[in-house]
Amino acid sequence: MRKELNYKEWVDDCYENKRNQEIDNANRDHAFHLFERLLDKANRDKEDVKIITHQLFDSFYARLVDKIQKVIDNDNKIDIIVESEVENGDKNIFYSQFKPFISKASSNFDGLPNFIVVGDNSYRYETDKDSIKAVANFNDPEMGKFTKNLFIKIKEKLT
Repeated sequence: MRKELNYKEWVDDCYENKRNQEIDNANRDHAFHLFERLLDKANRDKEDVKIITHQLFDSFYARLVDKIQKVIDNDNKIDIIVESEVENGDKNIFYSQFKPFISKASSNFDGLPNFIVVGDNSYRYETDKDSIKAVANFNDPEMGKFTKNLFIKIKEKLT
């Protein structure tokens, strides 16, 4: 029987060992920890990052500024689509720093899924935006490619 790990240890183990293990996520702290590890993976494996979010919450994304900057400094690409609004507008720390990497979806794109995909095998994909329920994985090529291609299709329709 497997030794019981706390959530963060389990996520860290999946990240460090590149496990193809589905990780459930249902709260903001867990979501944040997954984002941190996914951004760490982008740096470690020199992979690009794509994010779609309904809102760019300052309280969540501002805490990721250093991690995102590290991704950019590592010559990885970052591409973000925001479906509706940017919390606090230009006063949003994350938005003001990474504005060139952020596209706003038009009203034609209501109901986009929230996700982050790193490379083509790691992701966090929300299954219920209202409750922050999501699944994540650090080594699932099938779902990773699906999520990456979904982002590309949505981005193409924006331009």
